[in-house]
Amino acid sequence: MRDDKRIVSVVLFTCVFLFVYTEVLLSPFYPQFFQKVFGVEDYGFTGWYIFACRLTVVLASPVWGFLSKKIDSKRLLIAGQAGTAISCALMAISENEQQFLVFSIMLLIFKSSYLLLYTIMIQAAGSEKKQVTGTYHAVLQSAIIASTITSGWVINLAAPLQIFWWIALLDLLQGIVCFIVFKKSFRNKTTFESVVDKSEENDVQGTEKNEVNIMFFVKMALLIFTLHFSVNVIRPFFTIFTEGTFHTSFVSSSILFLIPSLMAVLALPVIKRCSLEKLPSFYKISGWLLFLSLIVQGISPGLGWLIFSRCLFGFCLAICQAILDIYLFQRSQNAHYHYSILSSFQNLGLLLAPLSALALVEDYSLASPFIAAAFIFALHLIIVGAATYRNKAMNGTKTAE
Repeated sequence: MRDDKRIVSVVLFTCVFLFVYTEVLLSPFYPQFFQKVFGVEDYGFTGWYIFACRLTVVLASPVWGFLSKKIDSKRLLIAGQAGTAISCALMAISENEQQFLVFSIMLLIFKSSYLLLYTIMIQAAGSEKKQVTGTYHAVLQSAIIASTITSGWVINLAAPLQIFWWIALLDLLQGIVCFIVFKKSFRNKTTFESVVDKSEENDVQGTEKNEVNIMFFVKMALLIFTLHFSVNVIRPFFTIFTEGTFHTSFVSSSILFLIPSLMAVLALPVIKRCSLEKLPSFYKISGWLLFLSLIVQGISPGLGWLIFSRCLFGFCLAICQAILDIYLFQRSQNAHYHYSILSSFQNLGLLLAPLSALALVEDYSLASPFIAAAFIFALHLIIVGAATYRNKAMNGTKTAE
């Protein structure tokens, strides 16, 4: 059984790496890509393309979560991989930017099924959710690093569009490998299933249970939205900010941009070693350090301070993201469904962040997104504090009773 779980874990983490790697492969160079391949000079098309893609993920993610309540999530994942492969092949033969946009939306509808990867791994982990969560975020950030490094090579290809044939082949191979690995679980539903915490199954019944679930869901939605909105509002114009403020080169700006991803990988051992009882306190400490790092990035008097704040930012962000996931999977009774819906709030933050950053830069300065991000994250910390106070009050009431 352990060998089976280990094989499943390796396969799924490989799928996570390839999913993220191929998804962000061209994202740093979309304007150059559309200009080189389709002759699109207007940067407005790039903004519309990114907006349409992110909106698609916001809308499609809950659909896969709803389907997982009716259909085995592993079957849905394989179907999504097959659809992704077909969509990538169609993107490779796109004749204009409109076709490319349509096929991209089709791709993301299917690719949203990859959100099931995470919850499948959590189910297979049993009592080792914390280790899987930490590893997941480390693999995700490693894929972003590798993809960003590779993207410069891809955009310089004579025919960058042809890269989608290779991506389609990778998606097809993933589907085949997952089908082979999951085949045993299709015959025997107990194989690779999660070790379910019986205390979650025997939770409070009736109206009180529904109220707790609703409050938990609303709290998680607000926390996930404010976290991802705040940390992503600083991304769109970061390289322009560093080039203008510190006169860095393109390569140096790219390295500064990647520092948080590198620090997220280094945060993995810390996440794995932290006990479950200390996670709430650890989250608050990391959250306040993240808040300070956002301010320092915006007002850094020198490059050394910027590098230090970027390191602190990436390290603390990885910890906060991992702890939020651990908390969700500990409390959720339907991980696939809840995670898919909450991921929509994450993508809503990703959707609004670039638009807000553009407005801030146009109306104020290149440093203003950092201050705005710190303000939004302060609201995030207030929500955390209010939720902690409410939990303590409820526990105190129960103890008195």
